[in-house]
Amino acid sequence: MRILTFFIKSLTGFLFPKKPEILVLESLPTDKLLAKLPRATDIEEKDVIALFDYSHPLVKEIIWEVKYGGNTVLAAKLGEILYDTIVAELGERNALDTEHRALLMPMPVSGKRRYERGWNQAELLAQAVKDCDEGLPAGRQGRILKYVTGQLVKTRHTESQTRTSSKSERMKNLSDSMKILNPSAVLDRFVVLIDDVTTTGATFAEARCALKAAGAKKIICIAVAH
Repeated sequence: MRILTFFIKSLTGFLFPKKPEILVLESLPTDKLLAKLPRATDIEEKDVIALFDYSHPLVKEIIWEVKYGGNTVLAAKLGEILYDTIVAELGERNALDTEHRALLMPMPVSGKRRYERGWNQAELLAQAVKDCDEGLPAGRQGRILKYVTGQLVKTRHTESQTRTSSKSERMKNLSDSMKILNPSAVLDRFVVLIDDVTTTGATFAEARCALKAAGAKKIICIAVAH
């Protein structure tokens, strides 16, 4: 799968060279990039966090580059920002436990969607977060996250959420579309769920239902943008 993804990205990069503004964004240090991105307004849903305002052109450009271009350079920068957020959130909840690490999980996509794109953008972001955790920043003793992929899965293909106009329609579209393959993998565990964008929160809500049904103890949902 990684070889296929690399081939697709290489071919896409050859046929469709990156725009100059994307190359500029890639060259920015993470702190400089962070300073350019407007923060999202607070989400009323408990334990759902979004970092940036999706309506801003720059935020949308970066999201689209990761989602449809598989841009691992920008995903890595977003991963650093997500990791700092996760550390802060786990700290506030007294959950920085290197022995019983929180589970890091990407939002799943259907097999059809993965085939169309060649990757899952949430996995690119979660992998970048994992790389930060394994980098063991100065002053931190041990890893705080355990990356778990392939457990939360999409059991059926659903239409793009952008094609539905209300939260109720989105919930209906997603209903019973996810499950945990091995419930013992999440039983009584703290889960950090990563996605690129949340709009109404319907996708996060469906994923949380699947995780709770499998026995997850606590779930924090973090999106790059809202």
